[in-house]
Amino acid sequence: TKRSMLRNNERQRFDPRTLTTQETIRPFEYLNSEAIKSELESLQETHPKFITLGTSQEWYDLPTAGTANDCPFDSSVTGCKNYIMIIEDPSVPDPSVLAEVFLSGAVHGNERIGPTTVMETARLLVESAECEALPRSKSDISEAEWEDDVRKAKDCRSKLQKQGIFPWARRWMARLVSTRRIVVVPSANALGYYQNKRREGSIDPNRDFAFDQEDWSNCMRTIAGRTINEVYREHMFQHSLTFHGGMVAIAYEWGAPSRNTPKGIPSPDDTAQVELGLGLSNYAGSFTPHNEGYKYPHDSMNNLVYPVNGGMEDWAYGGGWGLDLV
Repeated sequence: TKRSMLRNNERQRFDPRTLTTQETIRPFEYLNSEAIKSELESLQETHPKFITLGTSQEWYDLPTAGTANDCPFDSSVTGCKNYIMIIEDPSVPDPSVLAEVFLSGAVHGNERIGPTTVMETARLLVESAECEALPRSKSDISEAEWEDDVRKAKDCRSKLQKQGIFPWARRWMARLVSTRRIVVVPSANALGYYQNKRREGSIDPNRDFAFDQEDWSNCMRTIAGRTINEVYREHMFQHSLTFHGGMVAIAYEWGAPSRNTPKGIPSPDDTAQVELGLGLSNYAGSFTPHNEGYKYPHDSMNNLVYPVNGGMEDWAYGGGWGLDLV
C-alpha cells in the first residue's frame, strides 16, 4: 500500500550531510507575551483536533492581575489573562486512562527561557502528531482525499526532517500525544512576564503555595498561584516540569526548609527522581564547544538550589499527602 511505501522510504538511512545548516537550524527570539498569545491561537487554529485553549479567567472564573496598562492585547479584560493549553488526542478510546503531564514556562516573570521552550515543545508535539496521523485510512475517505493526504504526509515529514526531527523522533512525539494529556501553562505569572519582573505585583508566586509556610496567610495571593492550583485540582499529574532561570540545573524534591534537616533528606520517591534527573541530563547532552563533557547537574533543590517556603515544586509534589507541611 502507499502507507507502507511511505514507511519503507522513511527507513532508509539518513545522512545528515545532505542537510544544510540553514535547513536544520531555525533562528529564534524569546517570545514576548503578545507573541505567546498569537502562537497559542495559531496552534489552536492549525491543529484544532489536538489543542484546547482557554484561560484561568474563562475556565476558573479567576480575576486578572495588572491594570489597563498591562497586556493591552488582552483587550476584553483589564490586566493579563493566564493562558492554558491542553494537548490531547481525541481518537483515544478511553481518555480516562491517559497519563497527565504539566509543563510550566514561568512563575518568575524575568526568567525568560521557559515560555518559549514550552511553546516550541508544544508546536513540535502537535506537528508530529498531525503528520503521523496522515494518510488517513483509505476506506474512510475518497480517492482524491487519499491522494491529498499522501502529499501532505510527504510534505510534513520532509519539513520536520529538515528541522532535525527524524522519523523515529516524529513517531515518538506523536506517541506522547496519543498516550498523554499534556497541560501547558506558558506563563502562569502573566503579569510578571509581560513586565519582565520576577514578582506578580509585590508577591513572589514561588513563595505563594500552601507548603511549609511560616505564615499560612501567605498562600494563594497571586493569580499565578491560583491558576496553577485550579489546574492541579482538575488533573492528576504523573509528571510536571517547570522552568526557571539564572542557573543551570535539573532539580527535584525536596526544596523546603523543613525537609532540609538533616541536610539533603530524600523524598519518598528519591530513587525515581534521581533516575529521571540523570535521564534528562544525559538526554540533553553536553554544552559545547567551550564546555565539552559538562552536562546539566542534577540533584534535589535543597542540595543544588536552595530551600524555600511556599515553593510551587514541593507543593505540586507533596501538597496532597505531606500533611505535616500543608
